[in-house]
Amino acid sequence: MRSLILIASYLWKDTWKRWFEQPSSPLARLFVTGILVLVATVILIAFQLLERSLRDRLERFGLNTVLVREAVSSDSKELVLSGASPDRLAPLANHGKKLRLRQLFLRAQTEWQNSLVVLSYPPEAIGVLAEMLSPETPAICLSDTLPEDAMVRVTLGRQSLIAQVRKPQGWLRPLVIEDLVLVPQGMLSEEERMGFMDTTIFQRKQNAPAVSEIVEAIQVLYGLERRPPPQVQSALNLIRELENLKERQKQWRNILAGILGVALSLVYGAIAILEFRQNLYVSALLRSFGAPRQFLYWRHLVENTLLANLAAVGAIATVASLHHTLFGTLGFSKIVLNMGAINPYLGMEMLAILAWVNIGALLSSIPIAIGLRQPVGAILN
Repeated sequence: MRSLILIASYLWKDTWKRWFEQPSSPLARLFVTGILVLVATVILIAFQLLERSLRDRLERFGLNTVLVREAVSSDSKELVLSGASPDRLAPLANHGKKLRLRQLFLRAQTEWQNSLVVLSYPPEAIGVLAEMLSPETPAICLSDTLPEDAMVRVTLGRQSLIAQVRKPQGWLRPLVIEDLVLVPQGMLSEEERMGFMDTTIFQRKQNAPAVSEIVEAIQVLYGLERRPPPQVQSALNLIRELENLKERQKQWRNILAGILGVALSLVYGAIAILEFRQNLYVSALLRSFGAPRQFLYWRHLVENTLLANLAAVGAIATVASLHHTLFGTLGFSKIVLNMGAINPYLGMEMLAILAWVNIGALLSSIPIAIGLRQPVGAILN
């Protein structure tokens, strides 16, 4: 037992001595592993942030929401300024909540903002907007940035009015890509006469037809009437995009894992072979004194595993410390970058990287195991 401890102590001291005498060997392994893991970590984290961004957009839009936009020009027969205009999507009201608005070709300004979308709502929409409307003003400003319930002065062309700020919530959230102002129809009759974007937002009931069926029905309706297809937004495209992203993420994870494992096994294996040949006589001499060859094999395996994991953990920690700076420059929002309860650096992707790093270290020690099979006498002679 004492002899085994002495052998292990000698091998440990010999390893340290070799590192100090030939620092290029451990530094090369640390550098190669660090660079490979750094690149793999950035790519995998970027895919996770893209997935999180899509999920955030999906939650904001709503799984059961459909948004339909159709341009109505100034010379269109459907341009009705007073009274209700024909509504071919009226049957949707039987299957959920529906709100029809007119997006005007006009931009509004406040004291803090220079460009707000302007939409007008019909009298029948008052029941839907009742919770947002104020007895002091019929205008509503939907904004994520302005303080809620604040009264702001809004300039619309040559007119000026007071609007109450409300936070966009619930099924109307998909309307608010940017801050907007809602005013009653007829208040801006001159602007409406110039044309507008007929906008219908619909949220289906749980027992209503699926969103895909509703979208298909809308497209078929416009096709039968030989009208230009409207702009239809729904969660279907986001869901398909999310599924495609997951598939690409899986492919990249497999590709990066393969590259990582093969590259590390080749680099570490080549260095291990050179060092093994350089110390071949000393290893054979130790074996002749009774040192088990398993000890010599484990020295190379532990050395490679230690260096590989040290470099991998350091690379992952570096990316994590530069998380907001690095991925912020790539265009990700602060909401997406906020890791919250789920830390991407503690997920399965990072465990997969560490697993393949260790697999590469294990594969690199195979030539050493083969070399240790040589007879001691043949080496010493």
